[in-house]
Amino acid sequence: MLAAVVQNNQLHVDEIADPLPDLEEALVRVAASSINAGEVRGIRSAPHWQLSHKEQGGWVPGWDFAGTVEKQAKSGKGLAVGTRVVGWTRQGAWAQRTAVPWDQMVALPDQVSFKDAATLPIAGLTAWHALKLGGLKAGKKVLVTGAAGGVGRFALQLCAAANAPAIGVVGSKERAQSLAHITTNVSVGLPKEGEFDIILECVGGDDLAATFKLVAMYGTIVSYGNASNAATSFHADAAFRKPCLNLRSFSLHGELARCKSAAEGLGDLVALLAAGKLKTEIDITTDLKGVMAACDSLTARKVNGKAVLVLD
Repeated sequence: MLAAVVQNNQLHVDEIADPLPDLEEALVRVAASSINAGEVRGIRSAPHWQLSHKEQGGWVPGWDFAGTVEKQAKSGKGLAVGTRVVGWTRQGAWAQRTAVPWDQMVALPDQVSFKDAATLPIAGLTAWHALKLGGLKAGKKVLVTGAAGGVGRFALQLCAAANAPAIGVVGSKERAQSLAHITTNVSVGLPKEGEFDIILECVGGDDLAATFKLVAMYGTIVSYGNASNAATSFHADAAFRKPCLNLRSFSLHGELARCKSAAEGLGDLVALLAAGKLKTEIDITTDLKGVMAACDSLTARKVNGKAVLVLD
């Protein structure tokens, strides 16, 4: 099969052997995957999770996938052969086939395209679970930093679906304009004032510290990233002035490990997408030949929304 393979921190397309599923894994023919910023950083930094195809001198990135079950898990669990599916994996989805634990995918209705579905798992589940951790419900006021990215766009739409007013924070007027069809409540830079029940924060550094002045009493800040790669320093008085301020660090894989299902929330996202209540916001579509160029665009923050890799 063809795959995008990383060797010595360089990405190239190569022919490699099909993966061999274990007892609890299904073999999925991948129609589409998405390209996430974390994956791109991993290509260049040799992360600890470079597991697949090491015996062939490289590893295959790819967290999100949408495709068709070619082989059901040998244990007999999970979805049957021929089922259209969407799900997530630790890596290996930038390939024509991938082996995935049966409980990390859900069935995909015919009216949802593979390309749209492939944007959902990591970005969509991050937004879904981070908002859940913050206690999302109707009437809660929400602030979303990094709103022009994949997670931010899903978060704004999930807030709208829940009747929770939200403001998206972006870094430029151009990024704000890219959200005009989703919401008119956009701030270039953090707002100077306001009280928000839930703040989704992914910039880190001074921005994370500044949110202590913007969170409402008994509110929650969910920190799910550190795009600035900067240390955060804050004066404790900022917290004392907000009774029961709740600061939660968030990791999607850690959160899913606490759930009854490793795909919890994904079915809800698929249903919203099928009902037209969620837009996938695809900005770049590429094949394997163009995957590195798409990675470069993501690193340069030139992608407004999601980048999708089509394999079939």
